[in-house]
Amino acid sequence: MALKEALIQTIKKAMQGEMDSVTLYQNAADHSSDQDVKDFFVSRRNEEKNHYNYLLKYYQEISNDLQPSDMSTELNALKEFNPIISENFLKRIGEDQYLFSAISTALLLEKDAIDHYRKSASEAENVTLKSFFDLLANWETKHYDDLLAIQKEAETFYWQINNFEPF
Repeated sequence: MALKEALIQTIKKAMQGEMDSVTLYQNAADHSSDQDVKDFFVSRRNEEKNHYNYLLKYYQEISNDLQPSDMSTELNALKEFNPIISENFLKRIGEDQYLFSAISTALLLEKDAIDHYRKSASEAENVTLKSFFDLLANWETKHYDDLLAIQKEAETFYWQINNFEPF
């Protein structure tokens, strides 16, 4: 497979993963009636949409035999949403099987994205793309760490609310 085609396939796989995350986060936001929980999922959806749009731009440039744009200034200017994780927020996640499952599924998607972006960065010959994939790997790692912390804390409520007893 030619280098260009391999790169296009790498970007398309990343775009699909980002769109899966957009869909998951949107569905979770739509499912929740708690505003803090809704805001959290909407913010994650928006971040993943941004990732998708940057990938789309690179896809279009590479498909048209253009050099990838240096978007580092624009990318570094983006502010990530850092949620305030209250006990009420964690309880809302823990008491709702759908939301608790959404967090678990999001962890898998984020882990897959991290692995893909790290691999893509290590294989990238273009410095701009390598930097871009490294940045996305770092962002997805932050998302993963946040979600893992939420899952661990919400799990306490999940077990209590569902009257599960440890063995």
